[in-house]
Amino acid sequence: MPSIVTPDAAVRLLPDRARVLTSPACATPATLLAALGRLAPERPGATVVTGMLLGPLPWLDAVAAGHLGLRTWHVSGAARRLADRGQVDYVPYRLGDIPAALPGMVDSLLVRVSPPDRSGRCSIGPSGSYTLAGLRAVKAAGGIVLAEIDPALPRTTGDTLLSVDECTAMVEADLPTSLHRPAERDEVNDRIADNVLGLLPDAPTVQLGIGAVPEAVTASLGAVRGGARLVGMAGDGVIDLLEGGALRRGREGPPVVAVEIIGTAALMAHVDRNPDVEVASSEVVHNPRWTGDIDRFVSINSALEVDLTGQVALEAAGGRSLSGLGGAVDFFEGAHRAPGGLRIVALRAADGTGTVTKIVPRLAAGTPVSLPRHAVDAVVTEHGVAWLRGASIRERIDALLAVAAPAWRDTLAAAAGAT
Repeated sequence: MPSIVTPDAAVRLLPDRARVLTSPACATPATLLAALGRLAPERPGATVVTGMLLGPLPWLDAVAAGHLGLRTWHVSGAARRLADRGQVDYVPYRLGDIPAALPGMVDSLLVRVSPPDRSGRCSIGPSGSYTLAGLRAVKAAGGIVLAEIDPALPRTTGDTLLSVDECTAMVEADLPTSLHRPAERDEVNDRIADNVLGLLPDAPTVQLGIGAVPEAVTASLGAVRGGARLVGMAGDGVIDLLEGGALRRGREGPPVVAVEIIGTAALMAHVDRNPDVEVASSEVVHNPRWTGDIDRFVSINSALEVDLTGQVALEAAGGRSLSGLGGAVDFFEGAHRAPGGLRIVALRAADGTGTVTKIVPRLAAGTPVSLPRHAVDAVVTEHGVAWLRGASIRERIDALLAVAAPAWRDTLAAAAGAT
């Protein structure tokens, strides 16, 4: 077993101009990242390479000061002001492509793990997406692997084990597990969930992300005939579904197969050693050949904006980078292949104040089209379902106007007539 050292001592093992991959989301290595931020002025040229990060991110001060680089395929909320100032290198990656891209991209890994068992094996816990692929890439390059041990991190089932012998050094985590509090339920999101529920076939396998709309849809899945399965991300809503017997096992595996488990301490405790919740890599779950072989696979993703032809913006709006591609492209491709598959974009028709419409005449110049119009079967808001599969441009406009916020329909219709 490698030595247990201080976080600062561990970070000083990184090479000059290190390209440092981190485990993401609820496995964010907060202790090692904080040390990297503290020491960045004495180790110029280092770059953090990562996806979505949660929890306290004090090391972003070092990015703001120019002492540390940040390269990411998901602009987390705390990094948006840096992205606005051009201090973040955003990479528009679909998540299914990331594991294969890591060799040559990174030379170091920071990872949060559970305490080792008697065999010296740790679990990478709630994050399976690219962590082990990153470990393989770094080890093949003869790089540095630093692990922080978090006693609160769950030992999850699936492909989640890392041997302490693969680590260069280990530290004890002195910052808590990075958690995610679910969004508050409200009437609007519940209406969206009801409209989505009306589209689902019996006994579907459903992919959902995180956020207010996906979480509301998750909560509604107990009403699905024949029971549902979940793949992709898993949030706190799965606790009630599993305890209530609303989720089923399938020929493809257990009731929940997640690349990321994102939620509260209650969720982390629930998935600990739970055979009904399997953590898997993006190499599997984000592979359209895998999801495309699942009967009645339904991919449901939220969006920042949808235009009147059905083009979808996931990454940016209003000239700002706000998120990332995520797994939407991978999952929509899988749903397109799957027997009885369905591709749904679900979003509020306007922001919480009603002053900004999320259905727009056209995406603004420079806004990336994350999902092309031919890739969407239906757009769902609190006002109903716009069925786009097989629809002409005129029919799409009419369908999307019908589910737009009523206060915006005349303005949108006038803009559509002028285009």
